[in-house]
Amino acid sequence: MIAVSDTQSRNDISTLVGACLLGSIEDETAQRRAATVAHALACARDTDLLVANAAPVADEMESSTALPDSHREEYCTTTTPLRVGGNLQPIVSQHHPSGLVLERGADSSFLTDLWADTAERLASETDVLTVDSRGEIETIASLLVPVAGGQHSHLAAEAAHAIAVANDAAVDLFHVVESDSDEARERGQRVLDEMATELADPERVDTWLFEATNTAEAIIEQSTYYDLTVMGAPTVGPLERFVFGSLSKRVQRGADSPVVVAHSHNR
Repeated sequence: MIAVSDTQSRNDISTLVGACLLGSIEDETAQRRAATVAHALACARDTDLLVANAAPVADEMESSTALPDSHREEYCTTTTPLRVGGNLQPIVSQHHPSGLVLERGADSSFLTDLWADTAERLASETDVLTVDSRGEIETIASLLVPVAGGQHSHLAAEAAHAIAVANDAAVDLFHVVESDSDEARERGQRVLDEMATELADPERVDTWLFEATNTAEAIIEQSTYYDLTVMGAPTVGPLERFVFGSLSKRVQRGADSPVVVAHSHNR
């Protein structure tokens, strides 16, 4: 996630970031969703898009991968194809992208949470957004963004807003309060207000403070009413994730609709 100073507007971020990178993806649905996310983020950051391909491509247009027909003018159109092997690490280290979009690996068991996956490893060098192959890809009219504060939530909000702008869609910033105390509600509302202020788009972005006994179940239930859910990666360590599970992974396992997970690079 790009840090913003008190005197620096988000419109100035583009002067500080490198190109975005779209990883090579075999599944067609995941590939088109990743292309949508990567093009929108590159456009929002006013930067080029590097497209990794496992096989040679005929021309630059083919390398950009298929995008939804609507709102193409809002997507980044300057793409550079890159011939890569199965490992993205050398490409990331060489080109220093400001963001990377790739397909999320299979979620096999809680035991795998003890080891960092590809997205977590690459997040040591760049912002990483992972996509899945669930649901429809042609229409994005609404996005649910569960937020809890912290760098991953900020990247999720930035990415969701970029996608929303590209698709003329609405964004609901969503915070679940499990406690019925006034303090918890006030804290949750502060998180929502700070996120909304950062995005500075009141006509497109709304906030929703939701009371429920289980945060993951609340997000899963509400995600069915949205075209896309974008949320931050786990903020706890691997041991805590093994014992308690992580919120984003529980949502990934339970949601029927597509989920994008944001792993922010702590610059």
